[in-house]
Amino acid sequence: MRVLSWLAKLSFTAFVISLVIGVTAGLGTRFGLWDFQVGLLKIFPWCLYIGIAAFVLGLLWAIWAAIANRGVAARYGVIGLIGSIVVLATPLYGIYMAKTSPAIHDITTDTEHPPEFVALRNQRPGALNPPEYEGTLKAKGPDGKEATTTALQKKYYPDIRAQAELTSAQKLFDRAVRSAKSMGWNLVAIVPDQGRIEATSTTLWFGFTDDIVIRVKPAGMGARLDIRSKSRVGTSDLGKNAARIRSYIKTLRSTY
Repeated sequence: MRVLSWLAKLSFTAFVISLVIGVTAGLGTRFGLWDFQVGLLKIFPWCLYIGIAAFVLGLLWAIWAAIANRGVAARYGVIGLIGSIVVLATPLYGIYMAKTSPAIHDITTDTEHPPEFVALRNQRPGALNPPEYEGTLKAKGPDGKEATTTALQKKYYPDIRAQAELTSAQKLFDRAVRSAKSMGWNLVAIVPDQGRIEATSTTLWFGFTDDIVIRVKPAGMGARLDIRSKSRVGTSDLGKNAARIRSYIKTLRSTY
């Protein structure tokens, strides 16, 4: 059963190496040791390759151990197998979202007159995507068909709409600020007389930053809130900007 023991230990070792590479790639990018192209595209893939090896070795160990009814080096085998699944879960989910989401990165509740970045306009270090709304930019949906960003948003995120309420613009603005704070965003600008809030949201791993702008203004007998969320880098946001807007609107509705 020496081979069975080696399978378990190799799986465990590969899992540890994969985990270390993944953490190094993510935190190194976040703290500016290298840019995201190095961290995400050159270092992180090795985390996946070695993670897959850990999973295959762990699976072979599990099958062999079950057939032989021997729990040789079970601690190493179980940790290697389960650990590799944990390491691979997030990237695989990202791949799934990339396959099922339109390749767009600028989402807004008002595609005709989207809220504009003011304070953040010149405070976007490392941004490859411009601050202007890219509604006319052509991209592909998960069905492979090409259309504008605006058209793809309306097709795949039809629920992303402005919020209109029978209340004063000032009261809605105050709720909007409280809701933004509860989201854990970094608030960059709060301008009551313009009804504008600007913020950023940064991921724990890799430190990817998305920019957010909220606009509140009088509308009819009440007030209207629009929000826009845009990624600084990348062609596809994997649906994250739409998810962020949905989460914010849900928070707003429960904030009084």
